Amino acid sequence: MRVHLSSCADAEGFVRFAPIVDYAEHPPTLRCSGDEDRATQARRRPALARAIKAQSDVVIDLSELTWADASLMLDFMMLARRLRADGLAVALCNAQPQIVALIELVGLDRLPDVRVDRATATMPGLTPSAARVRVAHA
Repeated sequence: MRVHLSSCADAEGFVRFAPIVDYAEHPPTLRCSGDEDRATQARRRPALARAIKAQSDVVIDLSELTWADASLMLDFMMLARRLRADGLAVALCNAQPQIVALIELVGLDRLPDVRVDRATATMPGLTPSAARVRVAHA
């Protein structure tokens, strides 16, 4: 019986998973999408390793990230710490309310040289503090 692999299979038949976190160098931008947790941590390492070598501030675009756990935030903290040592900063932008709640819960927003763009993080009728309550009771 022959098994048909989806479009994520390469020419040799190996299954390749799409990156959840990818990195573009010009301008330095990490883009996060889907669901991120400890199980996907190894898949984001190459992008984070490239971001650590950035020559200017790094933007982390969270617009397509629907769910994350603290492991992703800890990776962002590590990135911010390494960049801060080089005089650079991190800007988190376009986060959905539940992601903003997680950022605030772990304290990422209180680190030096980390900016969270909260203006884009609201949905009608749902503020980041309301999202925090929903996350805490989920």
